[in-house]
Amino acid sequence: MTQRPEYLRPALIAGIVAGILSGLPFIGAGNCVCCLWIIGGAAVAARMLAAATPTLLKASDGAVVGALTGIVAAVTDALVSLPLRQFNMGLARRILDKAAELGGQLPSGIQDILNQSAGAFSAGWFLLGLLVSAAVFAIVGALGGIIGVSLFAKKVQPPAAAAPPGPAAPPPAAPGP
Repeated sequence: MTQRPEYLRPALIAGIVAGILSGLPFIGAGNCVCCLWIIGGAAVAARMLAAATPTLLKASDGAVVGALTGIVAAVTDALVSLPLRQFNMGLARRILDKAAELGGQLPSGIQDILNQSAGAFSAGWFLLGLLVSAAVFAIVGALGGIIGVSLFAKKVQPPAAAAPPGPAAPPPAAPGP
């Protein structure tokens, strides 16, 4: 009977790292390059899975660990970027206020937009965004996991342990008188 690989530990470790990288303001832009952090995180999870599993891995194993990595990354990304969004809105308001003090002409309606977006956080929109991100990250992560298994998994089955030899045959009987 074959042993099932443990998917959760590699998915949690790689997913948290990929989610943090995705949620940071400038570093997260790496996801604009072919979903770099999600595919890379899923491939790393597949490498960790291959290192921890003595049997051959299939592409489906990579897809499962990659999808789990994507889901963990989506949750981590949402939690990391949530306080940063509020900070960015406050920063934008301060910059526009300073520009108005210095005599700059602000576009019409910009204050209305800032006032509307200041209280725009709603649990419903947050959960909807998290659900969409989790779906997209899971699909892309599955692709990264398949790539990771094809790159890092063992290519041949390790030899099975040899069965212990059976009892030795008794020596032939001596010829009779």
